Amino acid sequence: MKEILVLGAGRVAGPCVQYLLKQPDYSVTVVDQSQKNMENVLQGHSKGKSILMDASKDLGNVIKSISPDIVINLLPGNLMVPVAKECLKNRISMVNPSYIKDDMRALQKDVEQTGLTFICELGLDPGIDHMSAAKTIRKIHQLGGKVESFRSICGAIPSLKHNTNPFGYKLSWAPAGLIGASKREARILVDGEKIILPDGDTFKHIDLVEIDGLGWFEIYANANSLPYIEMYGIPEVKSIYRGTIRYPGWSETIVKMNRLGLFEENELDLSGLSLRQFTALQLGISKLEDVEKEFCNYLNVKPYSAVFQKLKWLGLFSEEKIPHGIKNPRDVISHLYFQKLYYTGNEQDLVIMEDQYVAFFPKEKKKIRYTSTLVDYGIPGKETSIARTTGLPPAMGARLILEGKISSAGIFAPVLPEIYEPLLSELEGENISFKEKEEILV
Repeated sequence: MKEILVLGAGRVAGPCVQYLLKQPDYSVTVVDQSQKNMENVLQGHSKGKSILMDASKDLGNVIKSISPDIVINLLPGNLMVPVAKECLKNRISMVNPSYIKDDMRALQKDVEQTGLTFICELGLDPGIDHMSAAKTIRKIHQLGGKVESFRSICGAIPSLKHNTNPFGYKLSWAPAGLIGASKREARILVDGEKIILPDGDTFKHIDLVEIDGLGWFEIYANANSLPYIEMYGIPEVKSIYRGTIRYPGWSETIVKMNRLGLFEENELDLSGLSLRQFTALQLGISKLEDVEKEFCNYLNVKPYSAVFQKLKWLGLFSEEKIPHGIKNPRDVISHLYFQKLYYTGNEQDLVIMEDQYVAFFPKEKKKIRYTSTLVDYGIPGKETSIARTTGLPPAMGARLILEGKISSAGIFAPVLPEIYEPLLSELEGENISFKEKEEILV
């Protein structure tokens, strides 16, 4: 019986753990600080065990006491390296959906020398996007083509039926990640020129895109697209863009919220203040009766504008007291997002991913646009699409490592054929698949 240790029982853990428990020769131990979360993901399965504790505080002893055959780390991204170091110390392979950053890359030689396999960025985005891109780019290169441009966009949003709030968004995970992205720098390549969009400026540079069968959405550049030139092996590319999908109007609202400083972390004395008083504080005014007027003047919006109405709905003008312990604007917004942008048990989320490549084939002197589109819906009352698409890939990757089908030593994103070919095939069996389209342009 193979023993698998899953760290974290949050919103994406259910499909991951249930997939593993369906395998005949696996037992699973889940560690989390919420007993309710663990009960939800284990569902009373006879091969499932739980340990109630904060996994981040005693990683070494947890791993030593269980002595697992592999670790699946579903903890927040900042714990990726501490978990990796403990796995390295105990000579245990690891799977993780978080981004590989420089501190993680620094462990590459040690992981290789120990003969371990650490697969990271194995979820939805990053994860399924990497696998789809690597597969298509390899196909283009094998046919003698050169990738001139590449665009990958992804969004996890409410389904059209359950898009029931003015923001057009509901939380699939903790609000901290959403808020952090509201000020994140973005880098893209356009016609050979590197473009930097600092501190949330990406929301001022949106495009509209039509997804077949679903309608129109807006997209904005997400984080740094430039490292994917090397990761995907496309040094010839002239334009590369990785972006996020939202319903129209999202980016304009974020721009105004940034203008008002609502995502900042500067400490304030908010004790006893109402949300209306907090807004007045951000505007630098003292007369509470003037808050709406000064708000509109400061942001150059009208009371009938969508932005004003959205932020009014969010609660920025209400008399509700700010909870004790909140000390900065970012935490105020996190509190409001958590209150307002939530799914009910019977609502359905929607994951959209679309990769688009323009490739030139010198021998045939033709240009082809390849489009790969993934549309996946959650199952109301059972599991969300974001949980399925983020939780299943690490579970499948762990199984392939345990079965010896992925044997390369080192730290990898899922861009190797030995990783993405079986995983994409198995995901297709779970009805998570891409619709492919080719168009001759020249």
